[in-house]
Amino acid sequence: MEKHILTLIFITLGIFVIPFIAPIVRLPVAVGELIYGVFLFYFLKKIHLFEETFQLIDFLSFLGFSLLMFLAGLEIDWNKLEVLERKEKVVISAVVVSNFLISFLVALALNLPLETVLLFGSLGIGLMLSVVREMEIPPKVLQTILITGSLGEITTLLGLTLYDLYLSFGFGKKFFTYIGLIVLFGVFFVFLLKFLKLLVWYFPEKIAALIEGENKAAVDIRAIFALMLTFMAFTSILHIEPILGAFIAGVLFGFIFREKESVEHKLTAFGYGFLIPFFFIQVGFSFQPSYLTDVAILKTAFLFLVILFGVKLVSSFWLFFLGFSFRQVIMSAFLFSFPFTILIAVAKILYEKGVWNDFQLASTILLTVISAIIFPPFSKVFLKEERENP
Repeated sequence: MEKHILTLIFITLGIFVIPFIAPIVRLPVAVGELIYGVFLFYFLKKIHLFEETFQLIDFLSFLGFSLLMFLAGLEIDWNKLEVLERKEKVVISAVVVSNFLISFLVALALNLPLETVLLFGSLGIGLMLSVVREMEIPPKVLQTILITGSLGEITTLLGLTLYDLYLSFGFGKKFFTYIGLIVLFGVFFVFLLKFLKLLVWYFPEKIAALIEGENKAAVDIRAIFALMLTFMAFTSILHIEPILGAFIAGVLFGFIFREKESVEHKLTAFGYGFLIPFFFIQVGFSFQPSYLTDVAILKTAFLFLVILFGVKLVSSFWLFFLGFSFRQVIMSAFLFSFPFTILIAVAKILYEKGVWNDFQLASTILLTVISAIIFPPFSKVFLKEERENP
């Protein structure tokens, strides 16, 4: 028990300190937490706190990962997706589709495993949101970039869900049966959320009377966790990673409850303030400092880095049809090239399914860290160039 407490102290100290240190060294906080996990694990091994003391950390990490995936689904802005003009919908869809098509062709040409398509085609807006907040991007351009990232995030994780089913059952009758069950449960989940929304709408005073005092402030969070864990349990029964169930639950919840800012703010504060850092630090535990001197891992990570950006660059050319300038297209490609959360999710799930080994996991973690460090500054450079040379 003393070892558990000591390990928790080291981790919580890092969780508290890293948000102050990361901006000083110009690192995203999530990257700082991951790097901290790398060196903390090395230190804990040196003082003989071995892996068996990490059971509690693994549990907290799992909860953090689940909440991270739920938030990834929740942050998709369905209101903006629905009001897009037809031309915008076509171009954004073309960016996402060509992104995965080019990834598939590259994997085929280089004789890489099929799952690398998910890696090269990964899109997400988690870390991107924190970067674009510091940039004065024209509203129309920013909206297009964020919606493209959101749609790509859905596509990536739904693709991972289908691949997960394929690994479990192959491409046969069971595969389609379980897809049907997921769809049916999703429809039931949507109707349940709509029913809850109607109850609150028609009987606000009665609902409020049932929840008084401090419970009123926490009931929405409790309800979300109950719904999220229920969906995770169902997908787990279907032999799908429960983490993917958390993402689907977040997507459906955000689809029904469009005015979600208050709930999202509470979940984000709780998640990134406590649970989610455990996940990033635990991912760091999987990467040993000695990997930095492994030539094969370094070569693979940099090859994947070049492919990742190349795929995003070519697929971003569709944005010219929406009036993007050359520099705006390049900036968009850089912003699409560090889907930090999604890359980690893909790598973690494939590793836990036994599809990837330590080498592939280490290469992807290194790819994720490098892309999150070097691509955001490049996107800012091209935005600055656009302003100075319109």
